Amino acid sequence: MSLSIKMILTTTALVIVTVVGSGLLNVVNMKRVFDNNTQQQITVFRTGREQSGEVFTPLFARAVEPALIDKGDDIPTRLLVKSTVTADTKDTDGKKDFGLRFALVLDGNQNVVAHCSEGPDTRCMEEGTHPPVSAALGVTQQAWQAVLAAWDAAAKAGNAPLVRVDVAAGDTKYRVFAYPVITGAAATATAALATEPGPRQGYVMLGYDLAPIAWFEAAAEDEKAAAVKRAMLYTAAVGALFALIGTVLAILQGLSISRPIKQLAYRADQIARGDLRTRVDVSSRDEIGVLGQNFNFMADQINLLLEQTAEKARMDQEIEVARAIQETLVPSSEPVTRGQLEFAGYYEPAAQTGGDWWTWHELAGGKILLVIGDVTGHGVPSAMITAAAKAACDVARHIHGDEVTVTKLLEIMNHAIYESAQRKFVMTCFASIVDPKARTITYANAAHNFPYLYRVADGKGEFGSLMIRGNRLGDDPASRYEAKTTELRAGDVIVWYTDGIVECDGPDGEEYGEKRFRASVKKTAALAAAEMRDSIVADAMTYFNDAPRKDDITLILGRIS
Repeated sequence: MSLSIKMILTTTALVIVTVVGSGLLNVVNMKRVFDNNTQQQITVFRTGREQSGEVFTPLFARAVEPALIDKGDDIPTRLLVKSTVTADTKDTDGKKDFGLRFALVLDGNQNVVAHCSEGPDTRCMEEGTHPPVSAALGVTQQAWQAVLAAWDAAAKAGNAPLVRVDVAAGDTKYRVFAYPVITGAAATATAALATEPGPRQGYVMLGYDLAPIAWFEAAAEDEKAAAVKRAMLYTAAVGALFALIGTVLAILQGLSISRPIKQLAYRADQIARGDLRTRVDVSSRDEIGVLGQNFNFMADQINLLLEQTAEKARMDQEIEVARAIQETLVPSSEPVTRGQLEFAGYYEPAAQTGGDWWTWHELAGGKILLVIGDVTGHGVPSAMITAAAKAACDVARHIHGDEVTVTKLLEIMNHAIYESAQRKFVMTCFASIVDPKARTITYANAAHNFPYLYRVADGKGEFGSLMIRGNRLGDDPASRYEAKTTELRAGDVIVWYTDGIVECDGPDGEEYGEKRFRASVKKTAALAAAEMRDSIVADAMTYFNDAPRKDDITLILGRIS
C-alpha cells in the first residue's frame, strides 16, 4: 500500500475518530448541561416560592390580625383568604399553576376562622362557627399537624415563629408556611404552642403548589432528547465533511493539516466539558480559520446567553414576588357604601409594580379613613416604599385605634418612610376622615395633589379643592402636619387622585391634563361612584390609546347622598 493511501486512510480515520469522540463528549456534556439547567430552574422556582412564603406569611398575618383581635365579623377575613388564594393562579403552557394552593386562618384556640383551597374547583369556608381542624379540610389537616411538629422543634431550637414544611397528597406536593398572630409580645414558636392563648390571637398557614417542578423535569427530558438527536445528526454530518476535507488535504498538504484540526478538536472538547472561556487560535484565512472564528463566536454567545438567562430569571422572580406582595396592599375595586358615603377606587401601575397606593378603613361612629399616596418613580423600589407606608398606616391604626387622626397618621408614616428610604425616595400623601353622619371631611396633606370637591349649587356645578399643604413623607423626620375640616352637602362628589392620570401622554405626546380630567368628572357627576369611576377611566384610556404609561394611575371617587 502506497504512502499516500496510508496517509489518506490514517488522516481519514483520525478525523472520524476525533469527530465521533468530540460528538460523544458533546452529547454527554449536553445532557449534563440540561440536567444542571433543569436543577437550576427548579432551584430558582423553589427559591421564589420560599421567598414568597417567608415575606408574605408574616404580612398576611398582619393583614388578618385586626379581625382576629376584634373577634367579630369573619366575612372580611374569609373574603381576604379567598381572594389571596385565587389571585395568583395562572396558565403556563396549557397547565394551571395555582401558586398559593390553600390558606388557613385559625383563632387563638386553633379553631378554623377561614379556609380556602384551590384545585379543579375552589372550595372555601363560607359561613358558620369556628370548627376545629378536621379531616374535612383534606391536606390542610395533614399540613397543620406537620406545622405543629415544626413549631415544637423550633421551640427547642431557635424559637423562630415562622415555620415551613413540605407535605404531599397523592402526586401533589406543597411547601407550607405558618405564623402565629401575637399581639403585645414577640411572636415565638413557644407562644404558638402555648395551651392558653394569652396574647395569641390566632394563626395563619399558607400552602404553595410545587407541581410545576414536575413540569420542568418532563419538559427538560423532552428538550434533552431532541437536543441529543440534533447533536448526533450534526456530529454525523460534521464527521463526514471532515473526513472528506481530511482526505483532500492529506493529499495536498500532508500531515501539516492535522495540527489545526487537532487544536480545534481539543478546544471543542474543553467547551463541551464546560470551559466556556477557552478559544481557538485562528492563524489562517482558509476554511479551518473560518471554522475557528465561528467556533469562538459561538462560545462567546453561549457564555453571554447563560449569564443573561440566569440574571433575567433572578430579576423576573424578584419582580413577581414584589408584584404579589403589592397586590395585597391595595383594596378591592368593588364599590363601598357606608351611610351617606359611597366610594370606589381604581389602581393601575405603569410597570409590573408601582409607586401609587390607596387604602380605606372603618372607624368608630361610622367614620371612614381614606388615604392615597404616590412614591417618586415606579417599579420595585417604589413598591417597597408603598409596603412600608401600608405597614406604617396599619401600625398607626393599631396603636391609636378609632382615635387615630389624619395628622398623627401622616407623622407616623413620615417617620417610617424616612427611616426606610433615607430620602432616596419620598412620598406624597393625602389622609382624610369622612364622617357621613355629620357630613364633614377632616384632612391633612403631605404635598399631594389637592382632591377635587365638585358641588352643584343653583343648578351649576363648581369645582373646589380640599386645599392644605405639608411636607412630603420621608423628606424631614421632624415634619408636622395640620388638619382642616370642610362641611359636605348631599350630592357632593370628592375626587382623590395621583398625578399619573393627568400627566400621562396620548399618542401625540400631549398630556391628558387637568382640564380633560375635570370635564370627565363633571360629565359623570350624577352617576353612582363605581359608574363614575369606570366612565372617567374609560375616557382617559381612550385618550391614551396605545401610548405607554409613564406613571401609575390611582383615583378614588366618593359621593355624599
